[in-house]
Amino acid sequence: MNIHLKKPFLVLMISSLLLSCSNLYDSHEIITAEDNLIFSAPLTAELGGFTAINVTGDELWHIDPNGYAYVSGFVNSANKANEAWLISPEIDLSEVETAKLTFDHVARYFANLSTEATVWVSENYVTDASPATAIWTKLETEPFSDPGSWTFGSSGEISLTAFAGKKIRIAFKYISTTSKAGSWEVKNFLVQKGEAVVVVRNWGSGTEADPYTVAGAIAYQGGEKWVTGYVVGYLWSGSYTNYVFGTDTCTQTTNLMIADTLGTYLSKTMAIQLPTGAVRTGLNLKDNKTLFGKRVKLAGSLETYFGAPGMRNTIYFESEDGKTGGTKPVKTIFSETFANSSQGNFTIVDVVKPSGATYVWNPTPTFGMVASAFIGGSNRAAESWLISPEISLADVNTASMTFDHALNYLRGARVTDFATVWISTTYSSGAPSTAAWSQLTIPAYPPGTNWTFISSGAVSLDDFAGEPKVRIAFKYVSTTATSVTWEIKNVIVK
Repeated sequence: MNIHLKKPFLVLMISSLLLSCSNLYDSHEIITAEDNLIFSAPLTAELGGFTAINVTGDELWHIDPNGYAYVSGFVNSANKANEAWLISPEIDLSEVETAKLTFDHVARYFANLSTEATVWVSENYVTDASPATAIWTKLETEPFSDPGSWTFGSSGEISLTAFAGKKIRIAFKYISTTSKAGSWEVKNFLVQKGEAVVVVRNWGSGTEADPYTVAGAIAYQGGEKWVTGYVVGYLWSGSYTNYVFGTDTCTQTTNLMIADTLGTYLSKTMAIQLPTGAVRTGLNLKDNKTLFGKRVKLAGSLETYFGAPGMRNTIYFESEDGKTGGTKPVKTIFSETFANSSQGNFTIVDVVKPSGATYVWNPTPTFGMVASAFIGGSNRAAESWLISPEISLADVNTASMTFDHALNYLRGARVTDFATVWISTTYSSGAPSTAAWSQLTIPAYPPGTNWTFISSGAVSLDDFAGEPKVRIAFKYVSTTATSVTWEIKNVIVK
C-alpha cells in the first residue's frame, strides 16, 4: 500500500498506526516531502557551506542580520562595479533521475535582471577556486523582476534534470556597474527530486501579432520588438526616479512611461524613448495630453533607458484611437543569396529531365541558381522545381518575397509559360504533385533578351500569413521550341 502525505503531524500519526498494525499488511511505504529532499540551506543565519567569491570589486555575498544572503554594489550612496558569486557546496544528484531547485529572493534596482542576477551550474568547480577555472551552464529560470518592495517571492521551480546522475555546484552570479547597482537577497535554497513545473506567463512574444506586455518587455530585454501598454506618465530628468504619473505639468517631449495597468507603481513601468520625427510628434505628452490612460502599441529596441529596462529608438506606434506614426519595422523571415555556387537549403526536383542532362537547375559562382534545358545546341523539354526549405509565417499578418532574376532567350514567347513561382502549405518532400500548390504573382519580369538582373518586386504572401509551414518553389519549364535561361539570386522573405 502506498500512502502519499505532506503534513508532518499526519505523517507521524499514520506512521505509528501502520507500525502498530504491521501484521495486517505484507508491505507498506510512506513517502513524505522529506523523502524528496536532496539538499537544503536556509541561508538565514549562516552561509551553510556556500562560498562567497569576488571576481571584481569588493562587495561579497554575506548574511544580513535580518536573515538572508545579501549582496549589493550600492555602497555609501554610490554605485560600485562588482562581479560576486555565491557558490553552493557539492550537491549529489548521482542517484536521481529528476531534480529541481527553488529559492526565495527579492531583486531590486537592477539595470537588467536577465544578465545581472543569474543562476549557474558547474560539474567541475573546486571549492575556493575562481569561477573562471570551471565550466558553468546558465540555468533557465522564470524571468526575474523587481517586485517594487522588499517582499520575498519564489524563484519558481528550476529544472536540474539535465544534471541528474552527476555531482554539481549551483552559483548565484551578481553583476553591478558604476552606473547601476542592484541589490539581491536570497534564502530558503532547496534542491528536491522531481521534475520542475514551468509556469507559463501570458507576456506575449514580442511580435506585431503578439506584442510583449510591459512585464514581458522588462523581463526579455534585447532586440527590436513590439510592446503594448497604457500611457501612465513621463520622466522629467536624467534619473528613473524623477517621474510624474500624469500629464498636466509635462513640458518635455522626449519620453513617456507605459505600464500594464493604470494606477501602477514605478517598478512596473517602462520608459519609452521618443526620437525626433513622427513618433515624438504623435506620442509626447506635452502636446498629446489626451493620450494619458490610452493603450499604445510600440516597436523599438528593448534596452536600458534611464538606467532601467526600457525601449530606445522607438520607430513606430499605434494608439487605441487609431492614430499611427513612424515606420513599421520590416522583419526578415528568410533569405538565401545562392552565392559561391551554393543552392543553400533549397531542393531540386526534376519532374522532366532532358536525356543526357546532368542538371537543369545549377548553382554558379556569380549568377546564383541558373536553369536551362538548352543542351547540345538544341532546346529540350524539361520541368524542374527549385523548392525552398520550410519557412514559418506564423507570427506575421503580412509578408512578401523579393528576388533578383535575369532571363534570356525568351524570343517573344509568354514568360509565364516558362518561369513561375509557387507556394505550398502541404509539401514536405518528393514529387511536387504530392502537394497542393498556389501560383504567386511576380510583379516584374526581365525583358527576356539579355543577362541584366532586375528585382522581382514584392511578391505578396499575405494570403499565407499566419501559416506555420510554407515552401516556395521556382518552377522552370522548357519545350523543344523554347528553352529560356532563368537566373535567380538574393531571395528574401519579409
